[in-house]
Amino acid sequence: MTAILCGILSCTGGESGQAAGVWESGAGASEVTISIRAEPVGLNPILSIHNISRYVYGNIFQTLNDRDPDTFELVPLLASTPVVESGADGTTSYRYTIDSLARWPNGTDVTAADVIFSLKALLNPLVEAGPYRPYYDMIQDVVVDSADQRTFYVITESPYILSEHAIGDLYVYPQYAYDPEGYLSDVSLADLADPRRAEELAESNEDLRAFADVFNSPDTALNPDRIVGSGGYALIGWEPGQRIRLKRRDNYWAQDRTEEGLVAYPDYLNFRIISDYSAEINALRDNIVDVALDMPVDVFRDLQDDEYLTASYDFVAIPGFKYFAVLLNSDDPLLGDSLTRRALAHTANVDQLIEQLLPGLAQRVVGPVLPTKSYYNDDLPVIPYDLAAAERLLRQAGWSDTNGNGILDRVIEGERREFQFQLLSFAMPTSEAVTLVIAEGARKVGIDIEVVRMEPRALTSMLDAGDFTASFYGQGFKPTPDDFTQVWASTSVPPGGTNRGNFHNVEADSLIRRIAVTPDADVRDTLYRRFQEIIYANQPMIFLYSPYDRVVIAKRFEYRISAMAPNLKFNALRLKVNQ
Repeated sequence: MTAILCGILSCTGGESGQAAGVWESGAGASEVTISIRAEPVGLNPILSIHNISRYVYGNIFQTLNDRDPDTFELVPLLASTPVVESGADGTTSYRYTIDSLARWPNGTDVTAADVIFSLKALLNPLVEAGPYRPYYDMIQDVVVDSADQRTFYVITESPYILSEHAIGDLYVYPQYAYDPEGYLSDVSLADLADPRRAEELAESNEDLRAFADVFNSPDTALNPDRIVGSGGYALIGWEPGQRIRLKRRDNYWAQDRTEEGLVAYPDYLNFRIISDYSAEINALRDNIVDVALDMPVDVFRDLQDDEYLTASYDFVAIPGFKYFAVLLNSDDPLLGDSLTRRALAHTANVDQLIEQLLPGLAQRVVGPVLPTKSYYNDDLPVIPYDLAAAERLLRQAGWSDTNGNGILDRVIEGERREFQFQLLSFAMPTSEAVTLVIAEGARKVGIDIEVVRMEPRALTSMLDAGDFTASFYGQGFKPTPDDFTQVWASTSVPPGGTNRGNFHNVEADSLIRRIAVTPDADVRDTLYRRFQEIIYANQPMIFLYSPYDRVVIAKRFEYRISAMAPNLKFNALRLKVNQ
């Protein structure tokens, strides 16, 4: 990948024309420099699920709608929020109108044709957009208003709780830039929205394949001349492994607007790739970066007390949309029953973990719904650290120490096995500390756990293969109603989804399906609460805590913090008046 980047970007300068001048700023230019933990894999929105890529391309491309940073309600961005109408035939239509000022960098209007093209690209089975495609399964077609090429109706054939959010989150691509050959022009969106017909076309239609070959290519995601969006910024420089530079477009269509999602205050946005925490701290001390994200808790806590840094930076923590747990493989015979899994949960001293590792920076969770959600089931008490309860449950599950070696055992599938296994940990301080505490608590009741450090890519591969017993695990969310299909449905065991713990429950599957198609929030909340009860009873994870997001931001900027990653809008940062 680095070689490709060097080949593509060494002589390109995007809008500035020459690479030599890419990193130089004009007199009086305003800049914001953001430290990011890793290099984006590319800047093609529907091909990347990584937050770090979105932190960058979110300033280049625009979605139909944005979310209010405080209420999380949909608000207009590239288009109006939808007017929703139900049809007599059971379909639902969502009417949008693209902003009358919206223009592409070449000066042409953004129209409904670009929205249709973007959906065609996403629904093309040969395009590597698999993680996003299921969220658009409900779309049947898009109809353009005959009197206005900016107004269109998205027709869905079935109800889905995330329809408005999924459509509003659609990144819109310019057809002229991403399909100059017109490969998708003669392919109907309705055909691609039909899974059976789409697969037939994928086999027979050479234009679909030709488009996918170009769209999936690294050049489309890395070459500044190929990365074209309606947003306020353009990619002008990329030094592999070092930094990425965006420049505000001179002809940006919303340059006079004041909405937070549309403004483009800084002249340049610089993203410095700093994977080493010590290097990031030095960059803060030298005032090289203005914003640091996702800093480890222990580092964040230490720096909060550093008078030199606090004179120049604000250290902000805010409840986020993620939780951490110990994922238990329900298919492993050691953990195949809920009594054993609940006993393990009683050996985890979660309150101590939070007090020692994340004081004031996390809250306990008891299940897959975060406490900030309106349908959080607060009738479910936290599972306390209680070794006596753990021992009692283990006895009920048939565990005992028959040979006196201090490790429990029982007969499993005709063979006596000792209760010992590996607990996978990410090679990060907090992950290691949490897993070591878990292992220590379990050891007190006769469970022998070996903590094994692994790099993220290797650990995730093991989880996807089901080749594990237990692992430290994180799960992230959006501020939308929860659709649990991908994470908890029995049909979503990898590679079909991310049900990596192999959780299977007939009633849970039924609830997941009903939740997804229940538009009435009150009815849906009842289903959510019952779903949480099932997860609580089965304990497929040892649910630990939801950490606060952590942001370091230079005091010289005006900003607004939000629980939505990346917690502030880089495009809306501007110097305070007295600076």
